[in-house]
Amino acid sequence: MRTARRGCLGCFWQLGLLFVVGCVFVIAVTAIFAPWGFYLGGKFHILPYWQGWGEMHAKSGRYVLYVRFQPSSRGSRIIPRANLSGVAYLCTPRHERFYMHLGGGMRRNPDLTKDGEAIGLYMDNWSGWFPNINGDHRPQLEFEGRWQNPNITMNDDGSISNAFNDDGTVYRKHVRNRPYSTEFVRLTLVSGSYSDFERACARP
Repeated sequence: MRTARRGCLGCFWQLGLLFVVGCVFVIAVTAIFAPWGFYLGGKFHILPYWQGWGEMHAKSGRYVLYVRFQPSSRGSRIIPRANLSGVAYLCTPRHERFYMHLGGGMRRNPDLTKDGEAIGLYMDNWSGWFPNINGDHRPQLEFEGRWQNPNITMNDDGSISNAFNDDGTVYRKHVRNRPYSTEFVRLTLVSGSYSDFERACARP
């Protein structure tokens, strides 16, 4: 007896079901091990992640940064803390864009509201079809700051001026004993979408 073919519609239905089951599983695991993920930014939301963007004004020009992150099981086993992982996009003064892997952390078991909680973020470049095949992940950035719900106020710890030249191009040299920059750039990440980032990047 020949069985009837389901066709592509059946495949799409199965993929959709697997996607829903996967999302429910991730939400359930987060609810058990990192319930604070549902309160990133200070208010409850059903999806345990936070996204936002902000502008930085350095001597080399104007930079726009977008971040999206969520709780992560990855991180240091020596220093217990609430780990974060996600993605970031950076727009440079030359309107060059970089796709970046993001990591970070807060203190272990942070308060659900997290207002005033310290937070650190770091990110490196993974742009292109064969990202950083030579192991060079520049630019690399680091930020330290605190939640001021629903936003985050931070500074770059000198990483912008160390990652970029004065004309806004990426620093690609390997000068030994290069002095670390003392220019600290302020950043306020406001709750917002990737579209907000795109509009800000497009501005002159």
